[in-house]
Amino acid sequence: MLSSVHGQDRVIALLRRAFERSRMPHAYLFSGPRGAPLLDTALALAGALNCQTTPGEGCGQCVSCEKIAGGIHPDVVTLVREGAGQIVPIENVRNQVIARLGLPPHEAEVRVFIIEEATAMAPPAANALLKTLEEPPARTMFVLCTTAPEQLLPTIRSRCQRVRFGAVDVAAATGDDAARAARVAGLAEDLVRAVDGGDDTRLGLASRVAEAKGDPQLVVLAAAQRLHGRASAAATAGDLDAARRSARAAERVLAWHTPLAIHHANPALAIEALIGELVRL
Repeated sequence: MLSSVHGQDRVIALLRRAFERSRMPHAYLFSGPRGAPLLDTALALAGALNCQTTPGEGCGQCVSCEKIAGGIHPDVVTLVREGAGQIVPIENVRNQVIARLGLPPHEAEVRVFIIEEATAMAPPAANALLKTLEEPPARTMFVLCTTAPEQLLPTIRSRCQRVRFGAVDVAAATGDDAARAARVAGLAEDLVRAVDGGDDTRLGLASRVAEAKGDPQLVVLAAAQRLHGRASAAATAGDLDAARRSARAAERVLAWHTPLAIHHANPALAIEALIGELVRL
């Protein structure tokens, strides 16, 4: 659902307006700072385009929306980084994208190909995709996500409609509900302390986050922002080891945002797994 994307009101309004006016491009380039919900929005857009109940918005409950959220829709394909080099290899572009283009979508109104980080495409993969972007088939959309759009081929950038995201403002996402904002902030601070604290700090944290209905994804975003601030402060103070550790922790926290916000992972289990990762850093 587009409404599930927090802190990007301008972006969501732009996407809704394009749908209402039937002016959706064949390719979007979503760009923004680390932590911006680029992939989450791409998946929400795929749901909005193919929702059986609320086209243009997404309901989160119909068969199409559930398949997209679960990552099993045959017409919504996400290419992610792989291997030690963390690249998108050309074989994936050929097998998962190009090989499908000669056939119409199986179930969807619009087939959507999403690239989690477009700059991770190996040069042959980028060139193969470029040829497809030059002559896109009907009922097909590409969404390229990146935190470094300037590193993409200019010819790829020119064939996509650019959508710029801002950093997520967790305070804005919680609206005017002071109690909700305080709850999110407190849980985020506890999650940050779990990086350094003992069992007493982590005790019950997963269940407390899970009980914050609708807010676990905001908690992890707020925690990531705090860890990023710690990393910056440590680097300024010359403590590079602490800076690296906080930066790694922020990266791991952010990695859990998509499972929570889009794939509806069990919050208690997700936070337990996240805490386990953080204490091993």
